[in-house]
Amino acid sequence: MNNYNDIICNPLNDRNKRFLLGKKGVNEMMAIGLNPSTASEKKLDPTSRNIQKIARNNDCDGWWLVNLYPIRTSNPNNLPIKPNLMLAKKNFDFISNLLQNPKFKITKVLCCWGNHIDNHLYLKQQALIILEFIREQNLNLYCIGKTKSGNPYHPSPMSVNNHLGGINELRISQY
Repeated sequence: MNNYNDIICNPLNDRNKRFLLGKKGVNEMMAIGLNPSTASEKKLDPTSRNIQKIARNNDCDGWWLVNLYPIRTSNPNNLPIKPNLMLAKKNFDFISNLLQNPKFKITKVLCCWGNHIDNHLYLKQQALIILEFIREQNLNLYCIGKTKSGNPYHPSPMSVNNHLGGINELRISQY
């Protein structure tokens, strides 16, 4: 059972965007998804619960979920054709500040955006910018496996159960 009082969400109570969701720990994993869905500080969704389990299964007691683009939608096909560039920059700034803040103990970065990244060029561009910054911080990149297209698997229950053998056996590997 998860104590949702420990879950941090930024911003709070915003149905349009989310920059961060997660829980502090001594050894933290940051997961990079495509875009936020329905999870909040009050209720995790199946994907964020899987992120929490993946962190725990890989020796991390804390986890953070960020995204390539912060607009909330449960269907990535509903993301805008053209990005809001100011919002994209604010998202990148948030991620870079998170990684440089000594209050956070991020030791592993999990790439997990799935194949919908191929739907919009700006998502690929955001991934390149974010990954370059992470490499500059000398952090290792991981994934739970790669799709046939070469993208890191999304940690949805369907992907995890149908392609990766279930959440309890899942381990991360170098990306």
